[in-house]
Amino acid sequence: MDVLLFGEDRNVLETLWNSIEKELRRLEKMLNRFDPFGETATVNREAAFAKVQLSDQLWDILLDCRRYYQETNGYFDITTIDFSKTVFMDDSHSILFEKYGMSLDFGGYAKGYALQWMRQQLKEAGMKRALVNFGNSSVLAIGAHPHGDSWPIGIEDPSNGAILSTFHLCNNSLSVSGNTPSHALHIKNPKISEFISGDRIVAIVAEDPIDAEVLTTAWIASGDSAIPAWMTKFNLKNIYNIK
Repeated sequence: MDVLLFGEDRNVLETLWNSIEKELRRLEKMLNRFDPFGETATVNREAAFAKVQLSDQLWDILLDCRRYYQETNGYFDITTIDFSKTVFMDDSHSILFEKYGMSLDFGGYAKGYALQWMRQQLKEAGMKRALVNFGNSSVLAIGAHPHGDSWPIGIEDPSNGAILSTFHLCNNSLSVSGNTPSHALHIKNPKISEFISGDRIVAIVAEDPIDAEVLTTAWIASGDSAIPAWMTKFNLKNIYNIK
């Protein structure tokens, strides 16, 4: 993760960043399914056997993921089997898995969520220019580069390092999703429970970082047929078949 913050008072910027970093580490622990002491890992271990009460924040996140699941006709699915088999208990903010082997994986959501939260914090702090870059795959731009009218973000071809496309961001966000030689077969089509193969990269530029993050993942999972409807539903104007 690379972060560029611009301001006149270094101490103010460092204080702002320290508070942001602390919260990001907390979010990472909560949403990382590989952290055995994190909340998501606890849910994955226990929810197939008994209901698990969630923190208010994780409950709200799961409700948001359910909304995306419904609005993408099931192509965005954070479970490993079938999101519709997750039972929500509103009175206690608890969930239960109806099928053994189900688990939560926020890999197609968490970075967008973190960027959305960071955008709010940076704007509340009065930041006019900032760039947050999660490995060129999830990027948030506030304002423009100090020496231009945008932030230029180049997307490399993972097979040879050539620049496939350059995006000029200003007060919006970019998400890139697809298969690479080092990260293949990691997005599943939930309709047929098969991983997507092939050398494919897509990108979405949107105001909402979560929309961009979620819909690039769902796009890879679904293929191109659903995209026209999603562009209307989510008010998307900038989608790209990069490779």
